[in-house]
Amino acid sequence: MKSMFSLEGKVALITGASSGIGLATAERFLKAGARVFGIDRTPLGHETFPVLSLDVSDSTALSEAFDSIANEAGQLDIVVNNAGIQPLGIKFESLTTQLIQRTLEINVTAVALGIQYAARHLRSGGRILNTGSFVGLLGVPGGTIYAASKAAVIHLTKSAAVELAPQGITVNCVAPGTIRTPAVLNIPNNPEIPFVSNRTPLGRLGESEEVASAFHFLASEEAAYITGAILPVDGGISAGWERYDLEVPANVIAGEWRAVA
Repeated sequence: MKSMFSLEGKVALITGASSGIGLATAERFLKAGARVFGIDRTPLGHETFPVLSLDVSDSTALSEAFDSIANEAGQLDIVVNNAGIQPLGIKFESLTTQLIQRTLEINVTAVALGIQYAARHLRSGGRILNTGSFVGLLGVPGGTIYAASKAAVIHLTKSAAVELAPQGITVNCVAPGTIRTPAVLNIPNNPEIPFVSNRTPLGRLGESEEVASAFHFLASEEAAYITGAILPVDGGISAGWERYDLEVPANVIAGEWRAVA
């Protein structure tokens, strides 16, 4: 008898698997019994699972990688479309055509094609999991094209969930807050860290393992009746700011309430 949340006998493909959330998810899946394959632009030579080196914006190479992994493993059960770039802090006045195109290629086009390629191989009971972001759920300063790309991932998730339901394939999205990944920590004096920490209800950044646990649940049999869901793993920041430094108006202090036209 399988234990709860077991992934024994499952084959998983994870993009962006060499670091951060992708690596933590791969390690979590391995511990749950899955056979894991990774895709990453800069593979780090993991000994525990193979990682193919490619850029997910190369649609031909990505398609061939899905086919190759499915053929080698003999099946494909779980696909995590996680690879992405994070150009946060770019305001509209600083946007360039090149930045817009590159962000959409990696964060949107590759996810849409990842869903398509996954559906080509997944059987009934298969899982497609996408990495969104809390900035795809609310407006943030300097979000611009990155936030828009993650909002697109959220909508792709919902559309795919409806379209693939007749095949018995579920599609869900995990929307992390700011997570302590190399992409965040390797930016010198990253202003995002104090900005988010000060506004997150739980008062801290998240860990990659905390996001991986959400992916693990959604990949498991226990989540068989969940599809089209967006699961925030963000310390509560998408529920509302923890701090709202607003002076109480004098009339309210005096107990006077007036309707405003």
